[in-house]
Amino acid sequence: MYRCLLSCAVLLLSTQVLRGEVVSVQGSVRTSVQELLDGAPGSVNSDTAESPEETPLIALAELHTTDVEGARESIGQGFSVFEDPTRLSDPNPQEFALETACYSNAPQVSYAVESRATEDRTVVFNRREVGLNPFRTTRHVTSRAFLSGAVILWSNKPITPTRPLSAEIAFTIASDASADPVFETGLTIDGDDVEAAGPVVFERVGLDELADLGIDEDTIAILQRLEDEGELVILALPSQEHEYSYEATVDEPLVLTATMTSEVRNAPDGTGVAATLGRPFEELAEFIEQALPGVDGESVEQSLNKAIASRDVGLVPSPATPAVSSPRLCGAMGPAALLAFLAFFPRNRFV
Repeated sequence: MYRCLLSCAVLLLSTQVLRGEVVSVQGSVRTSVQELLDGAPGSVNSDTAESPEETPLIALAELHTTDVEGARESIGQGFSVFEDPTRLSDPNPQEFALETACYSNAPQVSYAVESRATEDRTVVFNRREVGLNPFRTTRHVTSRAFLSGAVILWSNKPITPTRPLSAEIAFTIASDASADPVFETGLTIDGDDVEAAGPVVFERVGLDELADLGIDEDTIAILQRLEDEGELVILALPSQEHEYSYEATVDEPLVLTATMTSEVRNAPDGTGVAATLGRPFEELAEFIEQALPGVDGESVEQSLNKAIASRDVGLVPSPATPAVSSPRLCGAMGPAALLAFLAFFPRNRFV
């Protein structure tokens, strides 16, 4: 099963670093795997965890089927993890991440897998710390969300409306002082169709690039056959920063809620999909070797991770974010906001 490295942190930036005190942090995680038999619901396996349970909070679930000889021929699995950032010694804490994956080489079995992680963070901006004059009660705060991840999807035959193969990822940040989310973005992948919502940056990864990054010839031949005869979609979400803003009332608690979700669904008889958010793939190797016999899973995993790492786009321009070079600094959400350079493969973060 997938191991977990966590992610989601917060950066409080404006013309100065605003020292917001974290009053409390609450987390929850959920993962569910729904078996589908000729499209109809079958078995379900799910797991949840939430504060005040001891962190890290971990939710993982799996369902699989085997053939008459006991060999695995389909699997649906997922996990989501949350770590209390106030208990992490790193000044740039890694808080939550999730993965979802499923494949089926069985004639009737498929899966729908969903993982979700949520963090509620209560912050207070002290008037004296933020330098607000006595005649104002609110302060405009500008922050950054950090994203990274990848999706791989394949089918040995063309995708049709009755042969669904899809992935959907989403990341939202809400403030209890606002009716609308202060940040939201995501991707929907339906076969070869990819649609972005919000400012997320993604790029398709081709087989020529993966071959240059180390995938062996036999594996490339298998993937090429999938691309020629069915479907093969490989997407990288490079490490990226997105600026967003919200209003904070000084000396009053403000609750910021980050929610990250990943959903994948496949069809029977020769399809698969895997998605990761907040970290590079770590155990795609075993999964894809089971799904696609003859594939060198380790080379696929390593090459995909190199493709993600080579695409660090930094700060993504938006109407409120000029396209200028920006130092990649991240604030830890402790009583005082410390600054540290982002680690390699920065995780998903929010303020």
